[in-house]
Amino acid sequence: MSESSAQKIPADDRWILMIETSQRQGSIALGTVAGEFIDEQLFSPGLVHSKELMPRIDDLIGQHGSRSQLGIVAVSRGPGSFTGIRIGVAAAKAIGWALGIPALGLSSLECMIHGLGAETRGRWAAILDASGGDRDLGIFDLKDGKIEVIEDERAVRVEELPSLITEGMGVIGSGCRDVDWPESNPVASIERDQPPAKSGLILASQMVQAIASGTPAPPGWDNPHQLQPRYLRVSRAEEVRRQKLAEQGRS
Repeated sequence: MSESSAQKIPADDRWILMIETSQRQGSIALGTVAGEFIDEQLFSPGLVHSKELMPRIDDLIGQHGSRSQLGIVAVSRGPGSFTGIRIGVAAAKAIGWALGIPALGLSSLECMIHGLGAETRGRWAAILDASGGDRDLGIFDLKDGKIEVIEDERAVRVEELPSLITEGMGVIGSGCRDVDWPESNPVASIERDQPPAKSGLILASQMVQAIASGTPAPPGWDNPHQLQPRYLRVSRAEEVRRQKLAEQGRS
């Protein structure tokens, strides 16, 4: 850990603001660096992230104090909704830069797994529906509220899933709903497909503890502008653009 990273570990009573806009249901939450939950707000149903994010941040913080109490801003940086991720990451970078505090980017799939609860154990696959038969996949071990990454997150085709999900592995996420899973594979309730910001707070607090113990700080910690969205594939608009360029090259 660099000296600047060490200097940026906030006091235990400072706040973490968690932003979750990677899925259809947006939310924000406040907690302390020590892991104490303070409060959470869910957005209105639908893709209203750009409209509601900043007003809800102001409202949530205003109910409990002021922005001066923030020590870290955390955000679910993907994979997930391209637009939602961009909105959340841009807000986290702006807040981190304005207040001079670290910005912490979290895996959307890990946040989803944390949403299963501390009592859940075993190996789980988080699967997002990226449309057109594409899926975003991450495989994790969950024990006592701690997550171990088993395989790097990657993009796969839906027809690959049966060969990648082993017997007894649980599944969660929008990308698991149209697959006929064997009885040996636990399937999380559909409500768990939309991870609340509260679950991200748990992961953020654990990451801060790891950084304090010497784990290298991720991009954004020392400089919020280095925080970037995490996409496992290009957007549909980019696919169309590339296809048009390829067609023009053949003509």
